[in-house]
Amino acid sequence: MKNNALRGDGLIAGGLGTRSLFTPRLTLRWIAQGDAEKLSEFGGDPLVQQKTETIPFPFDVPAAHQWIDEAEALRVRGVAYRFAIEEKASGGFVGVAALMMLRDGTAELGYWLGRPYWGQGFGREAVAATVAFGKDILRLCTLQAIVYAENTASVAVLRGQGFSEATYETINVPERGGARLVRRFERDLRSKPKPSNVVPIAGRVA
Repeated sequence: MKNNALRGDGLIAGGLGTRSLFTPRLTLRWIAQGDAEKLSEFGGDPLVQQKTETIPFPFDVPAAHQWIDEAEALRVRGVAYRFAIEEKASGGFVGVAALMMLRDGTAELGYWLGRPYWGQGFGREAVAATVAFGKDILRLCTLQAIVYAENTASVAVLRGQGFSEATYETINVPERGGARLVRRFERDLRSKPKPSNVVPIAGRVA
């Protein structure tokens, strides 16, 4: 798939328009300015920041507004797709899921959740929906993901969604303490995922 196809009228805004992605307990929609306060509160949590290199530091409310403005511009250009994750039952902001285009047919998946939502299986649902978006809407061939080596919860989520571990690498993240050991995962969206003891929950578009 060519990059200019991503920028064409058919996939402006990621091919969803104002629609959302749904799982049994979550809604994934485009990140919006109304999310800035919770985005900053959860994303500025030091424990959350230590699990991802993608959250700016520091991450106050003005920085969150800027990040949201950037998200809209990147989406229109077909460069990245950033979703707000909401809990259906409460309407509460849960976290962020995203796809960043790397090259034709390949994107990097990332996600993070606010600390109140850890350990409840929300990551698994959010990743399942984001994978479905990449495969069914963007028609991607391959997804990659990078996880800090000690983040065993995200490792389990990725394995449960059919990702295979490719390599260990060391990357430099000055704002996260310098050199960090990461695990790189990949999933071929053209083939069926390998069996797993983690039951996937598929996302749907509506």
